Amino acid sequence: MFRSYSMELAGRTLTAEIGRVAEQANGACLMRYGDTTVLVTATASDKPREGIDFFPLSIDYEERLYSVGKIPGGFIKREGRPSEKAVLTARCIDRPLRPLFPKGMRNDVQVVATVLSVDKEIPPEIPAMIGSSIALAISDIPWGGPTGSVVVGRINGQYVINPCASLEEQSEMHVTVSGTRDAVLMVEAGAKEVSEDVMLDAIMFAHEEIKKIIAFEDQIIAEIGKEKAVVPLVTTGDDVKAAVREFAYDKCVWVFDTFDRQERQQREAQVKEETLAHFAETFEGRESEISDALYYLNKEVMRKKILEQGIRPDGRKVTEVRPIWCEVGVLPRVHGSAVFTRGQTQALTVTTLASTSEGQ
Repeated sequence: MFRSYSMELAGRTLTAEIGRVAEQANGACLMRYGDTTVLVTATASDKPREGIDFFPLSIDYEERLYSVGKIPGGFIKREGRPSEKAVLTARCIDRPLRPLFPKGMRNDVQVVATVLSVDKEIPPEIPAMIGSSIALAISDIPWGGPTGSVVVGRINGQYVINPCASLEEQSEMHVTVSGTRDAVLMVEAGAKEVSEDVMLDAIMFAHEEIKKIIAFEDQIIAEIGKEKAVVPLVTTGDDVKAAVREFAYDKCVWVFDTFDRQERQQREAQVKEETLAHFAETFEGRESEISDALYYLNKEVMRKKILEQGIRPDGRKVTEVRPIWCEVGVLPRVHGSAVFTRGQTQALTVTTLASTSEGQ
């Protein structure tokens, strides 16, 4: 049965069409925002994948050149791997969705957002993010949403929701915010130098708009949402949690007593080996539960040290950034080169200028 739902978002009509296409998916919606159109589908496997210790969620953001009236040119005539922009957008879709799935779920879940048409003034990322929430929320896939997403800009001191492309150049910030009705789940920000208060106000301004989007989604879910399926969950027994805590808590504290990363990793591996060996007979065949309990115990100790003592694992205070250093001209003969280092993360950038014969 075809249904269409609309709301006003930042002065434009956002429409979710359900039941027109992709009816075999667990959940699907066609999002329209101006002339920008994105199809979002959500599917899940009937049975959990065996032998894994993670939740197999896959997010694909599919750009299509026909959406902007172009044909692939050059040597490759077909569209291939996703662009850098597509990969980053898929991550923005993933981050607010992933924490809301049941812990211990092992069923494969795939969310695919396919960009079908693009209005140059209305980027497709936000319709894709909202559509992913609607597709999951109306499906029978267990999920704790809905979520809403917006972009906040700031032009002449005024916050603007989902500024059009022509206004982006005037904006001093570009902040993508996703959240539930109660909390913010994800912030992806780029900005000129603005104060923390300006950034915080932008996030709170976005959250008020997110609440309106979620109210819109609630209406859709109430009318056509499917009953959620019951899926088997991988859980860690309370007996294992209690035993691991009693045996390994002080050992986990010892793990984080050093600020050297390599030494900390060696200590962590040593504690894990000792813990698994200690409970090999007591909890025979439950090694994955022991490892899981130890993982969350380490996480608890680390978090406690940060919040109560204000010290992070590498010794930095919560207000300190990692050491940064840069160097240019590190390679001979190339036209330009630079090394950027932040902590133990490094990037080597090389620039080459083509010859005049290759000018266009």
